[in-house]
Amino acid sequence: MNHNELYLMKNFDFLALSFARMHTQGHAVDLQAIVGNMDEDQREWFCQRYELYCRQVSEEVTPAPELEH
Repeated sequence: MNHNELYLMKNFDFLALSFARMHTQGHAVDLQAIVGNMDEDQREWFCQRYELYCRQVSEEVTPAPELEH
């Protein structure tokens, strides 16, 4: 992976996390519009990261059930 590709992937990772946070906060996120100009590899990678971050952010927001004593 060359320097430009690495830089691009870091930007996509940041965007995936940002959009996942927005989604969890109740904002509408149009994933098709976001990935529309990406090539197939970028689109697949971005969507996987977005789904991962949606799960992680959702787990952070949802409190764990308390154990009964």
